Amino acid sequence: MDNTSSTTGSFRDRSLEAALDALGEAGFPQAEILALDPHVGPPGEQELGRLRGILEAHSVRGRTMHATGARNTLAALDASWRKQSVEALTGYVRLAGALGMTELVIHPISDRDLAPYADDPELPQKMREAVKRSLDDLMPAIEASGVRITLENLPYLGLPLNTMRELRTVIDPYPCEAVGLVIDLGHVARLDLDPVDEIRAAGERLYGTHIHDINVNAGGADHHSPTLGYHDWDAIRQAFAGIGYTGPWTSEAMQLSHGESPEELAREVKDWMTFWLR
Repeated sequence: MDNTSSTTGSFRDRSLEAALDALGEAGFPQAEILALDPHVGPPGEQELGRLRGILEAHSVRGRTMHATGARNTLAALDASWRKQSVEALTGYVRLAGALGMTELVIHPISDRDLAPYADDPELPQKMREAVKRSLDDLMPAIEASGVRITLENLPYLGLPLNTMRELRTVIDPYPCEAVGLVIDLGHVARLDLDPVDEIRAAGERLYGTHIHDINVNAGGADHHSPTLGYHDWDAIRQAFAGIGYTGPWTSEAMQLSHGESPEELAREVKDWMTFWLR
Protein backbone atom coordinates (compact mmCIF):
# COMPACT_ATOMS: atom_id res chain seq x y z
CA MET A 1 0.00 0.00 0.00
CA ASP A 2 1.23 3.49 -0.87
CA ASN A 3 1.20 5.33 2.45
CA THR A 4 2.86 8.52 1.21
CA SER A 5 1.22 11.87 1.75
CA SER A 6 1.96 15.56 1.26
CA THR A 7 0.92 18.81 2.81
CA THR A 8 -1.41 20.97 0.76
CA GLY A 9 0.82 23.81 1.96
CA SER A 10 3.02 23.11 -1.06
CA PHE A 11 0.29 24.75 -3.13
CA ARG A 12 -0.96 27.69 -1.11
CA ASP A 13 -1.01 29.74 -4.30
CA ARG A 14 -4.26 28.02 -5.33
CA SER A 15 -7.52 26.62 -4.00
CA LEU A 16 -7.76 23.38 -2.03
CA GLU A 17 -9.33 21.66 -5.04
CA ALA A 18 -6.42 22.70 -7.27
CA ALA A 19 -3.87 21.74 -4.58
CA LEU A 20 -5.35 18.25 -4.33
CA ASP A 21 -5.32 17.97 -8.12
CA ALA A 22 -1.62 18.87 -8.18
CA LEU A 23 -0.77 16.36 -5.45
CA GLY A 24 -2.69 13.65 -7.28
CA GLU A 25 -0.86 14.41 -10.51
CA ALA A 26 2.44 14.10 -8.61
CA GLY A 27 1.38 10.63 -7.46
CA PHE A 28 0.41 11.25 -3.83
CA PRO A 29 -2.65 9.24 -2.76
CA GLN A 30 -3.11 11.18 0.51
CA ALA A 31 -2.80 14.72 1.78
CA GLU A 32 -2.31 16.62 5.01
CA ILE A 33 -4.76 19.49 4.83
CA LEU A 34 -3.18 22.71 6.06
CA ALA A 35 -5.82 24.63 8.00
CA LEU A 36 -4.93 28.03 6.57
CA ASP A 37 -6.33 30.21 3.79
CA PRO A 38 -7.01 29.51 1.02
CA HIS A 39 -7.51 25.83 1.91
CA VAL A 40 -9.41 25.92 5.20
CA GLY A 41 -11.44 28.64 6.83
CA PRO A 42 -12.67 28.97 10.42
CA PRO A 43 -14.16 25.67 11.65
CA GLY A 44 -17.94 25.39 11.65
CA GLU A 45 -20.82 23.57 9.98
CA GLN A 46 -20.55 25.59 6.76
CA GLU A 47 -16.82 24.92 6.45
CA LEU A 48 -17.34 21.25 7.27
CA GLY A 49 -19.86 20.93 4.45
CA ARG A 50 -17.58 22.70 1.99
CA LEU A 51 -14.54 20.58 2.85
CA ARG A 52 -16.53 17.35 2.86
CA GLY A 53 -17.77 18.08 -0.64
CA ILE A 54 -14.27 18.83 -1.91
CA LEU A 55 -12.71 15.72 -0.36
CA GLU A 56 -15.49 13.43 -1.53
CA ALA A 57 -14.99 14.68 -5.10
CA HIS A 58 -11.23 13.98 -5.16
CA SER A 59 -9.28 10.75 -5.35
CA VAL A 60 -6.59 12.13 -3.04
CA ARG A 61 -7.59 11.18 0.49
CA GLY A 62 -7.57 13.79 3.22
CA ARG A 63 -5.55 11.70 5.70
CA THR A 64 -4.50 14.27 8.32
CA MET A 65 -5.02 17.94 9.12
CA HIS A 66 -2.54 20.49 10.44
CA ALA A 67 -4.12 23.01 12.79
CA THR A 68 -3.02 26.62 12.61
CA GLY A 69 -0.11 27.55 14.87
CA ALA A 70 1.00 31.03 15.99
CA ARG A 71 -1.22 31.97 18.94
CA ASN A 72 -3.19 28.71 18.71
CA THR A 73 -0.79 26.85 20.95
CA LEU A 74 -1.15 24.50 23.88
CA ALA A 75 1.42 26.54 25.82
CA ALA A 76 -0.65 29.73 25.99
CA LEU A 77 0.61 31.53 29.06
CA ASP A 78 -2.31 33.50 30.44
CA ALA A 79 -5.93 32.60 31.05
CA SER A 80 -7.48 34.59 28.20
CA TRP A 81 -4.85 33.44 25.69
CA ARG A 82 -5.27 29.80 26.72
CA LYS A 83 -9.06 30.05 26.54
CA GLN A 84 -8.84 31.43 23.00
CA SER A 85 -6.35 28.75 21.97
CA VAL A 86 -8.33 25.86 23.43
CA GLU A 87 -11.53 27.10 21.79
CA ALA A 88 -9.82 27.41 18.40
CA LEU A 89 -8.12 24.03 18.66
CA THR A 90 -11.37 22.40 19.78
CA GLY A 91 -12.90 23.61 16.53
CA TYR A 92 -10.16 21.95 14.50
CA VAL A 93 -10.43 18.73 16.53
CA ARG A 94 -14.15 18.54 15.75
CA LEU A 95 -13.59 19.47 12.10
CA ALA A 96 -10.87 16.86 11.56
CA GLY A 97 -12.91 14.19 13.31
CA ALA A 98 -16.05 14.93 11.31
CA LEU A 99 -14.01 14.65 8.09
CA GLY A 100 -12.67 11.24 9.09
CA MET A 101 -9.05 12.34 9.52
CA THR A 102 -6.81 9.99 11.46
CA GLU A 103 -4.70 12.71 13.11
CA LEU A 104 -4.70 16.44 13.78
CA VAL A 105 -1.24 18.00 14.09
CA ILE A 106 -0.94 20.64 16.82
CA HIS A 107 1.95 22.89 17.80
CA PRO A 108 2.51 22.45 21.54
CA ILE A 109 4.47 25.70 21.90
CA SER A 110 5.04 28.97 20.07
CA ASP A 111 7.90 31.46 19.99
CA ARG A 112 5.49 34.36 19.64
CA ASP A 113 4.20 36.74 22.32
CA LEU A 114 6.88 35.71 24.82
CA ALA A 115 8.46 39.16 25.29
CA PRO A 116 6.67 39.83 28.61
CA TYR A 117 8.16 36.60 29.98
CA ALA A 118 11.69 36.97 28.59
CA ASP A 119 13.32 37.43 31.99
CA ASP A 120 11.16 34.90 33.84
CA PRO A 121 13.35 31.95 34.90
CA GLU A 122 10.20 29.88 35.38
CA LEU A 123 9.06 30.32 31.76
CA PRO A 124 9.96 26.76 30.62
CA GLN A 125 8.04 25.18 33.50
CA LYS A 126 5.08 27.51 33.00
CA MET A 127 4.95 26.47 29.33
CA ARG A 128 5.02 22.78 30.27
CA GLU A 129 2.21 23.27 32.77
CA ALA A 130 0.14 25.24 30.24
CA VAL A 131 0.48 22.42 27.69
CA LYS A 132 -0.84 19.89 30.20
CA ARG A 133 -3.76 22.12 31.21
CA SER A 134 -4.68 22.67 27.56
CA LEU A 135 -4.51 18.94 26.81
CA ASP A 136 -6.79 18.24 29.77
CA ASP A 137 -9.28 20.80 28.46
CA LEU A 138 -9.15 19.32 24.94
CA MET A 139 -9.65 15.70 25.99
CA PRO A 140 -13.48 15.69 25.94
CA ALA A 141 -13.50 16.98 22.34
CA ILE A 142 -10.75 14.55 21.32
CA GLU A 143 -12.61 11.58 22.76
CA ALA A 144 -15.89 12.64 21.16
CA SER A 145 -14.34 13.27 17.73
CA GLY A 146 -12.41 10.02 17.37
CA VAL A 147 -9.39 11.86 15.97
CA ARG A 148 -5.94 11.56 17.52
CA ILE A 149 -3.98 14.77 18.05
CA THR A 150 -0.23 14.65 17.46
CA LEU A 151 2.19 17.12 19.00
CA GLU A 152 4.98 18.36 16.74
CA ASN A 153 8.57 19.15 17.67
CA LEU A 154 9.36 22.81 16.91
CA PRO A 155 12.76 24.39 16.10
CA TYR A 156 12.76 27.03 18.83
CA LEU A 157 16.19 27.06 20.43
CA GLY A 158 16.07 27.86 24.13
CA LEU A 159 12.44 26.86 24.65
CA PRO A 160 11.19 23.59 26.16
CA LEU A 161 9.38 20.69 24.49
CA ASN A 162 11.35 20.73 21.24
CA THR A 163 12.53 17.11 21.50
CA MET A 164 10.71 13.81 21.29
CA ARG A 165 11.99 12.83 24.73
CA GLU A 166 10.50 15.96 26.32
CA LEU A 167 7.23 15.56 24.44
CA ARG A 168 6.96 11.92 25.54
CA THR A 169 6.96 13.05 29.18
CA VAL A 170 3.93 15.22 28.40
CA ILE A 171 1.86 12.74 26.39
CA ASP A 172 2.62 9.46 28.16
CA PRO A 173 -0.17 9.93 30.75
CA TYR A 174 -2.77 10.27 27.97
CA PRO A 175 -4.32 7.39 25.98
CA CYS A 176 -2.38 6.51 22.81
CA GLU A 177 -5.58 6.61 20.77
CA ALA A 178 -6.08 10.24 21.83
CA VAL A 179 -2.61 11.83 21.90
CA GLY A 180 0.58 11.00 20.02
CA LEU A 181 3.60 12.57 18.34
CA VAL A 182 4.60 13.71 14.86
CA ILE A 183 8.29 14.14 14.08
CA ASP A 184 9.36 17.02 11.88
CA LEU A 185 12.74 16.03 10.43
CA GLY A 186 13.53 19.50 9.16
CA HIS A 187 13.09 20.89 12.66
CA VAL A 188 15.35 18.13 14.00
CA ALA A 189 18.04 19.29 11.55
CA ARG A 190 17.65 22.96 12.51
CA LEU A 191 18.35 22.08 16.14
CA ASP A 192 21.28 19.86 15.12
CA LEU A 193 19.76 16.84 16.85
CA ASP A 194 20.25 13.20 15.84
CA PRO A 195 17.10 12.10 13.97
CA VAL A 196 17.74 8.45 14.80
CA ASP A 197 17.76 9.27 18.52
CA GLU A 198 14.63 11.38 18.13
CA ILE A 199 12.73 8.62 16.32
CA ARG A 200 13.72 6.06 18.94
CA ALA A 201 12.71 8.41 21.75
CA ALA A 202 9.26 8.87 20.18
CA GLY A 203 8.91 5.09 19.85
CA GLU A 204 5.44 3.59 19.74
CA ARG A 205 3.81 6.99 20.33
CA LEU A 206 4.93 8.23 16.89
CA TYR A 207 2.01 8.50 14.47
CA GLY A 208 3.14 11.05 11.91
CA THR A 209 6.03 12.50 9.95
CA HIS A 210 6.95 15.79 8.32
CA ILE A 211 9.62 14.93 5.79
CA HIS A 212 11.79 17.73 4.45
CA ASP A 213 15.40 18.81 4.50
CA ILE A 214 17.45 21.91 5.18
CA ASN A 215 19.38 23.84 2.57
CA VAL A 216 22.89 24.49 3.87
CA ASN A 217 23.40 26.95 1.00
CA ALA A 218 20.50 29.05 2.27
CA GLY A 219 21.50 29.44 5.90
CA GLY A 220 20.00 26.11 6.94
CA ALA A 221 16.47 27.02 5.85
CA ASP A 222 14.08 24.09 6.11
CA HIS A 223 11.11 22.79 4.12
CA HIS A 224 13.36 21.93 1.16
CA SER A 225 13.43 18.69 -0.83
CA PRO A 226 14.95 15.67 0.95
CA THR A 227 17.03 15.15 -2.19
CA LEU A 228 19.38 17.86 -0.88
CA GLY A 229 20.81 15.12 1.32
CA TYR A 230 21.64 16.83 4.61
CA HIS A 231 20.17 13.88 6.52
CA ASP A 232 21.38 10.27 6.43
CA TRP A 233 18.10 9.03 5.06
CA ASP A 234 19.11 5.35 5.11
CA ALA A 235 19.78 5.54 8.85
CA ILE A 236 16.50 7.38 9.35
CA ARG A 237 14.58 4.71 7.44
CA GLN A 238 16.16 2.00 9.57
CA ALA A 239 15.21 3.86 12.74
CA PHE A 240 11.58 4.04 11.64
CA ALA A 241 11.65 0.31 10.91
CA GLY A 242 13.15 -0.30 14.34
CA ILE A 243 10.16 1.22 16.12
CA GLY A 244 7.63 -0.43 13.82
CA TYR A 245 6.32 2.87 12.46
CA THR A 246 3.09 2.45 10.43
CA GLY A 247 1.84 6.03 10.06
CA PRO A 248 1.81 8.17 6.92
CA TRP A 249 5.00 9.41 5.26
CA THR A 250 4.12 13.06 4.81
CA SER A 251 6.16 15.48 2.73
CA GLU A 252 6.37 19.01 4.05
CA ALA A 253 8.76 20.16 1.33
CA MET A 254 7.45 23.54 0.23
CA GLN A 255 10.53 25.65 -0.58
CA LEU A 256 11.98 25.67 -4.08
CA SER A 257 15.71 24.93 -4.17
CA HIS A 258 16.94 25.04 -7.76
CA GLY A 259 14.44 26.89 -9.91
CA GLU A 260 11.88 24.10 -10.04
CA SER A 261 8.14 24.74 -10.07
CA PRO A 262 5.90 23.62 -7.17
CA GLU A 263 4.61 20.83 -9.41
CA GLU A 264 8.16 19.68 -10.18
CA LEU A 265 9.08 19.76 -6.50
CA ALA A 266 6.08 17.58 -5.60
CA ARG A 267 6.98 15.03 -8.29
CA GLU A 268 10.64 15.06 -7.23
CA VAL A 269 9.76 14.34 -3.63
CA LYS A 270 7.22 11.65 -4.54
CA ASP A 271 9.78 9.86 -6.76
CA TRP A 272 12.38 10.12 -3.98
CA MET A 273 9.92 8.74 -1.41
CA THR A 274 9.06 5.79 -3.63
CA PHE A 275 12.77 4.90 -3.87
CA TRP A 276 13.44 5.58 -0.16
CA LEU A 277 10.55 3.42 1.02
CA ARG A 278 11.14 0.53 -1.37
